[in-house]
Amino acid sequence: MGNTTSRFDIPNPFWYEDLPARSASLEESRDAAIQEEDLLSINQDHLDISRMSSLLRGGFIFLGLLSLAILGWFAPFIFSTIFSPPSSAALIVIVATMYVAQVGYSLFMIWLDCHIPRDLPVRFDRRAGKIYVQDYSLSLNPFRRRRLEFKTFDWTGVEAELSRQAGFNGKAYMVRYALVLVICKPGTREVVERLTLKGNDITVRGLQAMWNYIRRYMAEGAAGLPTVTPRCRALSLRRSLFTYMPYFDPSQEGADFRERMGVVDWLLALLVMGFFWVWLPLGLCHYIAMRLAPEACWPDLLSPQPTMPAVTK
Repeated sequence: MGNTTSRFDIPNPFWYEDLPARSASLEESRDAAIQEEDLLSINQDHLDISRMSSLLRGGFIFLGLLSLAILGWFAPFIFSTIFSPPSSAALIVIVATMYVAQVGYSLFMIWLDCHIPRDLPVRFDRRAGKIYVQDYSLSLNPFRRRRLEFKTFDWTGVEAELSRQAGFNGKAYMVRYALVLVICKPGTREVVERLTLKGNDITVRGLQAMWNYIRRYMAEGAAGLPTVTPRCRALSLRRSLFTYMPYFDPSQEGADFRERMGVVDWLLALLVMGFFWVWLPLGLCHYIAMRLAPEACWPDLLSPQPTMPAVTK
């Protein structure tokens, strides 16, 4: 890691490292490549990057179903107790209200997981010198309004940094890192907004390579970049079941994944593979969430001269 403090005004509280400036030399990043799972499409006009690998889908469904199962298991005991003398009417109302509220919140979590878009991609447009972001106003408050937004930023105001998503205060256990796009006011280091482009990585090497790949694309175009096959967008039960343990996938995709695994990846896999009994139902919940979730698509307003698209409710 280089600098010990962030160069941006309004530092990230989880800051780990500043990445090379957008306009910095590209000579040391000629071999930088992006992971297949992160690439949606690329041509001379634009580069689309997926953020699906950072969206841990199925988790809310899993927690919601688990909560409903626990509530169902204890329901006979709870209600037989409160309806037994000398229970008061106030106690019955309080317990019943709390029980119904918990059931309602469990159903809300299941509903939420099925309504977050399948992906929230980011488009880097060389022709217009812009980046376009699909963002979802995720909130665990059931009374908050949720909507899909299309945001537009000038490439000249985009920088990047790495942040820690786990392992704070020097604790290295299960450290995970994220690549964060820092949107600044033109010609300044004053931060307007931060957007996580990719997260949940256990090393920083892939995140650094992704940023260098993007910088090279915006400066030079697709010609000369390392060849990467875009991710498969098809949704399948097999792919979802192995989402949280891809090293067990018996298909060719699993074999390709295992070839890319390094020593750290294998050590982590050995550490967590004993929890397959959790990963498997999570994978099934992932399939349900993705099957019901709306598909991400770009509005026609992005061509030929992009302007700020309207918010989609």
